[in-house]
Amino acid sequence: MIDLSHPPSSYAEAGIDLDYESEILKIINYYVKLSFSMGHVVSREGHYANLIKFGDYGLALATDGVGSKVLVAQLANKYDTVGIDCVAMNVNDLLAMGIQPAAFVDYLAVSKLEKKVIEEIIKGVYQGCKESNIPMLGGELATLPEIITGYKNSFDLAGTALGIIKLDEIVDGKKISEGDIVLGISSNGLHSNGFTLARKVLFSKYDIDSELPWGEKLSTELLRPTRIYVKTISSLLKDCDVHGLAHITGSGFKKLHRLTSLGFYLENFPEIPPIFGEIKILGNISDTEMFSTFNMGVGFIVVVPKSERDNALDMLNKHFETTELGRIKSDPCVCIPQYNVKL
Repeated sequence: MIDLSHPPSSYAEAGIDLDYESEILKIINYYVKLSFSMGHVVSREGHYANLIKFGDYGLALATDGVGSKVLVAQLANKYDTVGIDCVAMNVNDLLAMGIQPAAFVDYLAVSKLEKKVIEEIIKGVYQGCKESNIPMLGGELATLPEIITGYKNSFDLAGTALGIIKLDEIVDGKKISEGDIVLGISSNGLHSNGFTLARKVLFSKYDIDSELPWGEKLSTELLRPTRIYVKTISSLLKDCDVHGLAHITGSGFKKLHRLTSLGFYLENFPEIPPIFGEIKILGNISDTEMFSTFNMGVGFIVVVPKSERDNALDMLNKHFETTELGRIKSDPCVCIPQYNVKL
């Protein structure tokens, strides 16, 4: 139980200063771009990945971790889902450029060697790879008791996914035009972002085993794994003209600015799952902050021309519930009028 007499009402109050982080990322990106002279890089600056040219193909790497969701796993003593999250966060990022994942490696750092815990974590990684139809090529297990501290079974989990795509098939948003249709594929809850804020707000009222007002245990709600959209997006790309793709994770719907300088007018936002409403109420968090931090029930965005609307909706709904959120407009903002949000 986190001792909080006053829950944070923003990501910054929870300890994550995204403005300062963006300044640091500018420094990192300077060195990233400086290194491009050392390889045949296909640059998609500001997007989800850059690629190495390999003949007619591009090779991309995505790397990410599970973040502070691992603290919830430790608190609940339940480790079998965070490995799925780790794979999902990486392969979904590749998909946001139409890139098919091909392989995965993980990095697991632990405070001590606990055979049962480690096996549960890695079984989750295997399950994520199975859902993505890619092999685990290995990884790294590091025992770091002086670095990984806090709980009896403290750990950190990250991974890297390799992706391959024909260079002329990259989906980078360049085809997006005014009037295109914006579709939203439903999420599975919080997925794996915003947990620093979510934990501090929710644990100000609830214990890990508490029952939430809608009958779900808090541990179950928080540890539900990130959806993997590989099969969904792969089938869509085979038979549909897709202009843009976005994985909604950190920074929430601000992620859409990566795709185009045009705007997203999302006038038909679906019903928001109750976990987000509970976080908003307990933390007295503004709608703008909520949509800038969480996926709000929409885990992946697809942009298609009007002519593909019905076809795309039919295909996507065979996998996960998908909604027509709105359309592309010239005004360069992400507008969600139901909640008076402009990002």
